[in-house]
Amino acid sequence: MTITIYGRPGSRARRPLWVARELGLEVTSIEPAPGEIKQPPYRAINPNAKVPALVDDGLTLFESFAQSLYLAKKYGTGRLYPEQIEDEAQVWQWTLWGLNELEKPLTVCLFERIIKPEADRNAALADAAERDLQAPLAVLEKALDGQNWLLGNDFSVADINVAAVAALSRSTKVDLSGFPSVAAWLERALARPAYNG
Repeated sequence: MTITIYGRPGSRARRPLWVARELGLEVTSIEPAPGEIKQPPYRAINPNAKVPALVDDGLTLFESFAQSLYLAKKYGTGRLYPEQIEDEAQVWQWTLWGLNELEKPLTVCLFERIIKPEADRNAALADAAERDLQAPLAVLEKALDGQNWLLGNDFSVADINVAAVAALSRSTKVDLSGFPSVAAWLERALARPAYNG
């Protein structure tokens, strides 16, 4: 078994890398050199010319959530990936929810508060994005009220996928004080040794 994941650990590659570390999988992690992702050899792996990309036994995948779900199901069913279809549907739901409801406003906060040069930042845009986060954070708060993880007592790939997105709230200084269950869940998830490898 040879699994290769292309991308910086601090990028979206964190998602499949976190799954792989939780499962104790042996992974070759490659950070492409600048410009390498635009070249034909890499584009044969990921035609979008982006990271991450995953190669496992001849299979190539170019979306980080697809990669994490694939690794969890192939190598971690019964551990990180549920055996029951109803729980599997919950994993899909939370994964897609994290992408559709959390990632965009958090990415706006990231660019406007961290990535852009200070002179180019738009604080009003970041503040508006943080306001947009209040409704989805309320949904997550309700789901986590009284339970440790999204699927109840068992940590799963759903927690990895959503927490990997929600982790952006730390660097972007998004206020989670109104969402104590979310804050506690995120702290538990990011404290896992596999998060940082």
